[in-house]
Amino acid sequence: MGKQPQEKNGGSDAADDVLQNTSKEEIEKLAAGDIEVNANLTVYVALACLVAASGGVLFGYDAGCTGGVETMKQFAEMWFPATASKTDTSFYCKFNDKTLQAYSAVMHFTGAVASLFAGYITQRFGRTTSMIVAGTSYIAGSILQAAASKSIGMLFAGRICWGIGVGFGDHCAFIYTAEMAPPQWRGRLNSMVQTGTFLGLVVASAINVGTNYLVWGWRLSLGLAAVPGAILLLGGIFLPNTPNSLVERGNPEKAKAVLRRVRGTKDVDTEFKSILVANKVMENMENPWRAIIRRKNIPQLTLAIMMPLLQQWSGVNAVSFFSPQIFAGVAAFSGGHAGNEGQLFAALLVNAVQLVSNIVCIIFVDKVGRRTLLISGSILGLLADYAVAIVFAVTYAGGAALPQTGSLAAIILICLYGVSFGFSWGPIGWLVPSEIHDLNTRSAGQSITVFTQLISGAIVTQVFLMMMCTMKYGVFIFFGAWQTIALIFVLFFLPETRGVPIERSAQHVRSHWFWRKVAYKNGVIPDEDKPPRDKKEIEMDGKHANAGSKNNRGRANGAANGNGKHQVHDPTENDHVSRSNAA
Repeated sequence: MGKQPQEKNGGSDAADDVLQNTSKEEIEKLAAGDIEVNANLTVYVALACLVAASGGVLFGYDAGCTGGVETMKQFAEMWFPATASKTDTSFYCKFNDKTLQAYSAVMHFTGAVASLFAGYITQRFGRTTSMIVAGTSYIAGSILQAAASKSIGMLFAGRICWGIGVGFGDHCAFIYTAEMAPPQWRGRLNSMVQTGTFLGLVVASAINVGTNYLVWGWRLSLGLAAVPGAILLLGGIFLPNTPNSLVERGNPEKAKAVLRRVRGTKDVDTEFKSILVANKVMENMENPWRAIIRRKNIPQLTLAIMMPLLQQWSGVNAVSFFSPQIFAGVAAFSGGHAGNEGQLFAALLVNAVQLVSNIVCIIFVDKVGRRTLLISGSILGLLADYAVAIVFAVTYAGGAALPQTGSLAAIILICLYGVSFGFSWGPIGWLVPSEIHDLNTRSAGQSITVFTQLISGAIVTQVFLMMMCTMKYGVFIFFGAWQTIALIFVLFFLPETRGVPIERSAQHVRSHWFWRKVAYKNGVIPDEDKPPRDKKEIEMDGKHANAGSKNNRGRANGAANGNGKHQVHDPTENDHVSRSNAA
């Protein structure tokens, strides 16, 4: 499992052979990822990415399950009697309980810490090792929570195990998928991890509806979380590590065999050379955690932090997690029945529309690009936020519930809110950070992304119910303001990464008009960091040079045949030729 010296030498020797038998121009292209990949979307790679997507299911199941379980009468009476016995006098404040909020948030805090260790494990022992840790921890957490009977500590211990599972699962799933997927399919396949999150939300919400009136229903809801954990565990045991990881850890022969299998062809020499050269370039580089804070990596580091930060503070994950509590006064779906059935149905609906809208992202993310979907989602999200605030402000007149008209309008608007997140910040907030780092800093960068996402989620989860009680409808204005900030950030600071090979993405980010000023002195990109020029560019330069030479000879001949008359030169002619040559 660890780094074996002889394996490392073997990997280094393979890269040396490639360097010795490859031209300098080709090495530059290989190092920059400027290659044509012969890749098919095979059943094998689709299966591998589906299993990796179960890492997203862990987070989604937690969010969909826990929020609903907390409203179940049997669970509340046993563990949080203050919320079960509280008189329904305020729509905004019934679930404002510190212990309950701590139970909700502890998973996120633990996951944030675990993600930092996940970076080391993923890089040193491989992506599938992190899958095994994630799956095992999630299964243990499910058993502890489902079996808890007397001590609330056992319940919290289960949440902590879930946090470890989510921290490792989120970390390895996106890297695994990004490295396994062909470049032209990377966006779609990586979006499947977030689809797994939404699928987990929907499945958990549906299970909560079915188990709501069972005395032991909350135990069943929590216990069934072991299923996605088991899928990820089995994937970690039986799936191979990625070619990038195998080369990184000194096993190039196995890496090439895996690459042939996942690409569905034996013609993988060019892509394999690119992986070898990229690894050779990174071999003698400094510690990833030191490297990622170097000036040239600040753009990627900033995006690795800002994307999950803006994703979480859009507020949609809080709405998904606490939708049963938000709709505690909504009886539109309960048919007049008492209890929490209506709010559980409302939660199911909100999560289902997020799942459906995520399919839009899978279809279009590699066609229209990341920026277009993020901009569209931010605009729709901020409008929905402000509209929800208006509906709550205008229709709520006190008491335990919204009036029916207000509740129906709120459900529709929050569904639109979920739609905006489902095709934009939900999947792309994870996709962009997973594809913008060099091989050397990729694992550290993903750790930072997961840490930021989970620590932000922990804060939002810990304070959301309190904010709703204190700020009332103003909490949605607050989230709308964050959506506005997200829109501005995408418009001015996010480069488009659609179609960019993963080996070249980091340099592509550094070349952005703003980030080049951050990454390089005076914003000037050094020659060694410029992408290699392709044959078309060289041919075009040659044509322009020849055209300029002919024009100059023509003017010289005209001057010689001017019968001794002084030739008046039109200055715009030289300008035109200069612009042509510059082009």
